[in-house]
Amino acid sequence: MMFRKNKWKTLAAGLLLGLAGMGIWALRTDDKYFEIIKSLDIYASVLRDLNTYYVDSLSPFSLMRTSVDAMTGSLDPYTTFYPEEDVGDLTFQTTGKYGGTGISIRREEDHVLITDVLQDSPAGLAGLRPGDRIENIDGRDVDSLSEDTVSNLLRGVPGTSVIMRIYRPYQQQRFTVKLVRAEIGLRSVPYAFRLADGVGYIRLQQFTQGCSRQVKQALDSLKNLPGGLQGLILDLRGNPGGLLEEAVKTANLFIDPGQIIVSIRGRIQAWNQTYRTTERADDDSIPLAVLINHQSASAAEILAGALQDLDRAVIVGQRSYGKGLVQTTYDLPYDTKMKITTARYYTPSGRCIQAITYSHQGDVLQQDYIPDSLRQIYKTAHGRIVKGGGGIEPDIPLRQQHLSEIAEDLLIHHMIFDYATRYFYEHAKPASPNDLMLTDRDYTSFLQFLQEKNYHFQSNASQLLDQFTDQVQIAGWWEQLRQQADSLRRTLNQIETKQLIAHREEIMQLLKAEIADRYWPQQGQWLVSLQSDEIILKTIRILHDPKSYRALLMPASSSIAHTH
Repeated sequence: MMFRKNKWKTLAAGLLLGLAGMGIWALRTDDKYFEIIKSLDIYASVLRDLNTYYVDSLSPFSLMRTSVDAMTGSLDPYTTFYPEEDVGDLTFQTTGKYGGTGISIRREEDHVLITDVLQDSPAGLAGLRPGDRIENIDGRDVDSLSEDTVSNLLRGVPGTSVIMRIYRPYQQQRFTVKLVRAEIGLRSVPYAFRLADGVGYIRLQQFTQGCSRQVKQALDSLKNLPGGLQGLILDLRGNPGGLLEEAVKTANLFIDPGQIIVSIRGRIQAWNQTYRTTERADDDSIPLAVLINHQSASAAEILAGALQDLDRAVIVGQRSYGKGLVQTTYDLPYDTKMKITTARYYTPSGRCIQAITYSHQGDVLQQDYIPDSLRQIYKTAHGRIVKGGGGIEPDIPLRQQHLSEIAEDLLIHHMIFDYATRYFYEHAKPASPNDLMLTDRDYTSFLQFLQEKNYHFQSNASQLLDQFTDQVQIAGWWEQLRQQADSLRRTLNQIETKQLIAHREEIMQLLKAEIADRYWPQQGQWLVSLQSDEIILKTIRILHDPKSYRALLMPASSSIAHTH
């Protein structure tokens, strides 16, 4: 610690002397380096004088962090400084790996609850389950600790140990478990199934190192099933992106060598690069549908855009996020890093799908969406029209499914999660997710559970009525409006009471998916959810209709007969 402190003093003194000397040299130049040297000289002086003269003691590092964050924040949302303690988060984003126990948690009232356990992790192998409560970590009670603090206590260097006291409510068991932390790798391809009538499904949730290899393994495994595959759904919904190179390799699984997948172009022309497929495709003919939504971004858009531009896949869902900027990570002193926006990327047709332009009005960063009227027109390999700017538009637009208000409220208040935990301890495990059936008796049991939990659904309309009532009372109009407000309140209460019955099927499906996650962690919930996913069901129908599928990959005019 002392060595680092002395090192900072030496570095600061050297920086000031160096800047003074360099400043004299820079005065003789006409380029931008003079501005850099001048600004660094002023910055070092400000930091020195604040540290020396300010009325209270200051942290030089905190001051530096504040100023650097302000600098990067004035450019775009993606240029970011990472101090040493946050570099692990950056590593996790690119590798999907961290040192820990394999537990996800949340704070609930006065206790810390385990919400998910990875099967092959130290926690999974020790038998910990969702719904277990963590009471103590290494002799430290956690009831009053924040969620972030508890997470940091669970993470650590692989090979180190952590001791936890656990309470299992529905069995009223309290026990202590010692776990040895391991390298936890979150799979970018957590699910791969064969759905109805030979259609395969692969979920790709992030482009981390090696994810293209996981997609290949999943594809090969599905194709080797008896009967093979008649079509494939690649689900990129909610995929925030990741490594560009992995997007290129994933595209290469479906596209033969020599095809342009993406080009990156920035201010430094020597760094411009075009990425092409280099290997023979695993399958260049299987009917392919790619699912996207507004949360599909960056590398996910590179993959979807390339498959669309090369007419290799039908894109289904909602318009993607529209992030056409490329970031490069640079090492900085003292184990810090900087992620800088260095280029824009372009799909094979030449379009950049960046949806927002960043500019400055004085010191204020302006963010403006590119209007549809200004989006440029491009063409796919077959001549279909696609547009630049504004993200990837699906070939088949389908509205995203939204939960009812009562269903969202049950999830927010963890009623679905808590009932699934109780159900798990009261019922034997079914043979498979398809054999998991909930009955009218189970739903009645759930309604009784809600009563035990004193759950009461208050709609957004009721909350607005509360606000209206407060404002009316402040204005002194309550007596004139009391009768109408009370009548509206009674009507809303009657409607709210009926919501659990009106949305019974939707709530039953949520219960079934959450219960499946208890019996078959990670995969069960997703497999059950797919059975009621309207976008999945419609996409299967598209892949089962070869004529319509092929027509979607051709220009609209090609199917029209012209007469002269």
